[in-house]
Amino acid sequence: MNLRIHTLLIVLIASFGLHSCTWLDTAPEDLVLADDALETEEDLQALLVSCYDVLANIYDGDVQLINELRGDNTAEPRSNGDLQAIYARETIRWNSYVGGMNREFFYPVLRVNALFDAFNFVPGISEETQNRMRAEGSFIRAFCLWGAVKIWAQPYGFTADNSHPGIPLPTAFGDNTYPRATVAEAYAQIESDLAVAIEFLPEENGVFATKDAAKALLAQVKFLQLDYANAAALASDVIASGRYTLETPSNSEEFLRLRLPIDIVSTETIFGTVSNPGISDNRADKFGDWWKPLTNPEITLDPALYQWYTQIATGSAEDGRMAWLENHPAEGQLWLKRFSEYDYFNIPLIHLTQMMLIRAEAYGELESNLSTAIDDINAIRARAGIVSDVYLLDATATAEDVIEAARMEYRKETLGMGLWVEQLQRRGTMGEDITIRNAPWDCDGMALQFSASEGNVEGFTFNPVGGCN
Repeated sequence: MNLRIHTLLIVLIASFGLHSCTWLDTAPEDLVLADDALETEEDLQALLVSCYDVLANIYDGDVQLINELRGDNTAEPRSNGDLQAIYARETIRWNSYVGGMNREFFYPVLRVNALFDAFNFVPGISEETQNRMRAEGSFIRAFCLWGAVKIWAQPYGFTADNSHPGIPLPTAFGDNTYPRATVAEAYAQIESDLAVAIEFLPEENGVFATKDAAKALLAQVKFLQLDYANAAALASDVIASGRYTLETPSNSEEFLRLRLPIDIVSTETIFGTVSNPGISDNRADKFGDWWKPLTNPEITLDPALYQWYTQIATGSAEDGRMAWLENHPAEGQLWLKRFSEYDYFNIPLIHLTQMMLIRAEAYGELESNLSTAIDDINAIRARAGIVSDVYLLDATATAEDVIEAARMEYRKETLGMGLWVEQLQRRGTMGEDITIRNAPWDCDGMALQFSASEGNVEGFTFNPVGGCN
């Protein structure tokens, strides 16, 4: 990335169209230099809101689908070659969709860096306001770096010291180039940003990031680092706040919209994006594009998932989440209906159920606080409509029972949201014999390939190609 800041303020063009931008190189024509572009606190707040805007553009269904295709929930895409390459773990430098998504992760980071630099040029901002803006920006940057490192690098724990290649870390606005940092360095940056966010974010902040959101994101980070004590403690802090409650759907339509409402924010949402049909602002459009059940939908679920879902131990006959599935055995297809019945909905990127299940499994791994873990799992199963004692954990449940149940419910509750593959990789780093569609969890193709344009930086290391078949 080559950006020069003199005495002028740098803002992104109004259309925010950085189409030639990569992690490492930003074309000068993609920026506007103006000495009066950012003059007031209101201008900075508008730039901050734009950071949220581009973050929402990434998580409109595209990132979620990329991660689903890397896991074992989906069947092979029907016809889209870029998606088929992700599924086959054979992405190359010229895969336009993957390269485009890599650039999308960079846009919010660039804007956050511009915001932080602009503090030096805009007078009269109170320390409290600057701390709050810096905390929000740090949260957004951490969220994007976290999302990217999970896709374009092998997971935390792939090497003993996490010295394997991670992602570039552009954390300053200036004349710098950024080759790939290590995964250890990427996680350290994410944790550093979240420490700022936790310290200075408010507890209430409308639809924007809060202290709880930063804690909940850090809980996920710690969980993948196998730091179960801190993961459980952070999740418990958020749960104990009392600001979030489980939704209680009572029929199939309400189950389809579980955590995906419109006009309101779900009572479970800790951080998410908001659609506004009144102004045709759809933050969920890609979910519909990829998953809508037509005659031949592009994306379907692996039919084996239906057999897993209906096994007796899950209580599927009572499970309202079965409304999410539409089985077509004659065609050998299993459709996910959840994202296709409505054109608009809000997306929970971090939510209460997720925190409860992370806490439950963490306690199972620690072999402590099992009664709390059992209560978490049973509350989620009961909300799903499962009431038979045979499907609920009793007080004699072992740590192994808790871990198995937490994993089962996590897979169900996050279906289609792209959060399952990272759990399989985590278990691989724990030493479990994990295969993902008949390939090792750590085979070369699991880390997607960077765009060819990244090779413009001397010494840039690309991911190995293939190796999963």
